[in-house]
Amino acid sequence: AFTPANAGFSGQVVNTSANKIQLILVRPESFNDAPTIAANMRAKKAVVLNLEGVEKNLARRVVDFLSGCGYALDGTVKKVSQSTYIFCPHNMEVLGDLKNLQGEVENYV
Repeated sequence: AFTPANAGFSGQVVNTSANKIQLILVRPESFNDAPTIAANMRAKKAVVLNLEGVEKNLARRVVDFLSGCGYALDGTVKKVSQSTYIFCPHNMEVLGDLKNLQGEVENYV
């Protein structure tokens, strides 16, 4: 029977839930958290890194480490605010008035 629900449909049904990108929110407490954060990046999850209240030397080390991981994974890093960064997998793009991290790590802390 012809119904409006299937009118003109000739394609395939695609499960889009498998294509969802997860966004992980983290605030490191020590450098030991960095490999776990990197594992999320390797799993193609976006990571929002909140460094508010994190000691300056720890913040610099974590940002440096994760920036290297992001580069190795063909991802991108964007500075969202003075103490927040987003690390995106290669298949995700952040649009808006954000600055690239390049050259800003030294200015952060």
